[in-house]
Amino acid sequence: MSRKMMPLVLVLAIPLLASAQGPRGHGGGPGRPSSSLELLLKNQEALALTAEQAAQVEALQAALEQKNAPILEKLEALRPPRPPPDSEEMRARRQQVEPLITELRANDDAAYQEAELLLSDTQKARARELITQVREEHQRRREAMHQRMQNRQ
Repeated sequence: MSRKMMPLVLVLAIPLLASAQGPRGHGGGPGRPSSSLELLLKNQEALALTAEQAAQVEALQAALEQKNAPILEKLEALRPPRPPPDSEEMRARRQQVEPLITELRANDDAAYQEAELLLSDTQKARARELITQVREEHQRRREAMHQRMQNRQ
């Protein structure tokens, strides 16, 4: 490839790569765990979901994403700038974030309760195990991150 073509290729490739990552905040990620429904869909083989069950869970997930979109926008607006603000401003932001996180959790719990109605008893038990494992791992990572932040101060 010639040196003259390289900038053009980069200009065309970067938006493509960025769009391949999906919308920010969806599908879990470092800052946000996957929804319970996303976990069901990611583990549909382990749960032995039928095609009909998977389609119904996908529809519930789409509705959950739509319901959570305005909350996620509010959370994004509260994200601290770089460099981080002083501790008083951070405390104020955290107080604004807490009810939004509570609302996201409530939405996720309600959507999962709907999805659980679609599952057999065996599937429910396995789904609960998977969700518990993922939530515990996410909690451990959060605690480790908070510990690292405390050690820096």
